[in-house]
Amino acid sequence: MALPASHPQREWILIGIAECCAKRGLERTSVEDVCDAAGVTREAFEGEFADLGECLGAAMEHIVGEAWRALEQTGSTDRPWAAVLRDGAATLLGLLAERPAFAHIALFEAAAADGRAAALRDSAHGALLEFLERGHDLAEPGVPGSAARGALAGAEALVEQRVLAGEAAQLAELAPAVTYMLAVPFTGIGEAQQLASSAARRRHLRAVA
Repeated sequence: MALPASHPQREWILIGIAECCAKRGLERTSVEDVCDAAGVTREAFEGEFADLGECLGAAMEHIVGEAWRALEQTGSTDRPWAAVLRDGAATLLGLLAERPAFAHIALFEAAAADGRAAALRDSAHGALLEFLERGHDLAEPGVPGSAARGALAGAEALVEQRVLAGEAAQLAELAPAVTYMLAVPFTGIGEAQQLASSAARRRHLRAVA
C-alpha cells in the first residue's frame, strides 16, 4: 500500500508486516523480513514493538480502527437495518480491497494469533454478529437463532476464498452477493434480491463517478 514518504516509521512497519503476512504468513516471517519490507532498521522496529506478535496486534488495530471510522461515515444512525447492512457490507469490502495485505491479517493471521490481534478480531466479529442478530426483528417466525451466525460464516468464507485466490483487490465486487447472503435469512428472498441489486447499482455509480 503506497503511502507518502513522510508517513511515520511505525506505519511503515505495520505495512511491512501486513505485506509479509500476505506473502508467506506470520509463521514464516521474521523481524528482518518486516524491516526489509518496511525499509527500516531492526533498531527502529525494536523501538516500536517488542516482537512480531505485538506488531501484528498493532496492524490489526490499525485496520479495525479504519473500518470503524469508515462505517461511522456511512451515517448509519437511525437508518433501517437493511440499508445499514447494504452500505456497511460495501464499505468494509471496499476498505479491504484498498488494503489487500491488511485484509489477509484481518481474515487469517489474527484468527490464528494470540494476544491483541486475536482479541481485536474476536471483538470485531462479535460486533458484526450482534448487528446481524438485530435482523431477527424483521424476520418471519421460525427463523432459527443461529441464522445470523450461519449467514456471517458463509459470507466470510466467500471473502476468504477470494483473498486466498489472490483477488483481494477485487473484494468490492462481492458487495451484492455478500449483501444478499447476510440479509436473506431475515428479509426473505425478494427483499434480499432488491438489496443486492441496489448494492450493485451503487457500486456501478461509484465506479463511473
